[in-house]
Amino acid sequence: MTEKRDEIMELAHEEVPGYRKIFYVLITIASAYLGLILFNTL
Repeated sequence: MTEKRDEIMELAHEEVPGYRKIFYVLITIASAYLGLILFNTL
């Protein structure tokens, strides 16, 4: 099972429109929520 490969295999996919914006919105909401928790514990 010592077989050499000359090609580099790459797993690629097309980006789904809208997911990047939703990701950033959710990260912002989560950060604000954690900040609110931290602020209330002081």
